[in-house]
Amino acid sequence: MFKKILIPTDGSESSESVMRQGAALAKLFGAKVVGVHVFPPTFGAYYGEAVWIDDQLQLQMRETAQAEGNKTLEGAAAIMKDAQVPFERVLLEGDSPWKGIVETAERSGCDLIVMAAHGRRGMTALLLGSETNRVLTHTKIPVLVYR
Repeated sequence: MFKKILIPTDGSESSESVMRQGAALAKLFGAKVVGVHVFPPTFGAYYGEAVWIDDQLQLQMRETAQAEGNKTLEGAAAIMKDAQVPFERVLLEGDSPWKGIVETAERSGCDLIVMAAHGRRGMTALLLGSETNRVLTHTKIPVLVYR
């Protein structure tokens, strides 16, 4: 049924749980998994109404975000290895995680996206939005959402 499943991960407990569930699903279908982590290209430190960021600090924060993304994908790769599921990792730099998820799924020829819903409600959901909702809105690929 499904040949290639994209599973985005942000390093949270819920995305690790989804990675395990996705591994079981991929094994059931004999599918390959593409794991994707999207990290921001720029960082800002806010002080009052101004944004201040030193170039060196910017570089350090970017390198840290990239290292954390690699660490997260290494964890995903270990889960897939344990499940004996073929795995491809994608580390992306981008302002919008949902765009990176949708573009990676399309570019990789995925026929299913499996992702977590963090369950934010109220003002938090309004301010932070939902990457899952944005993916659901902007893709034609089926999306399986775990809560």
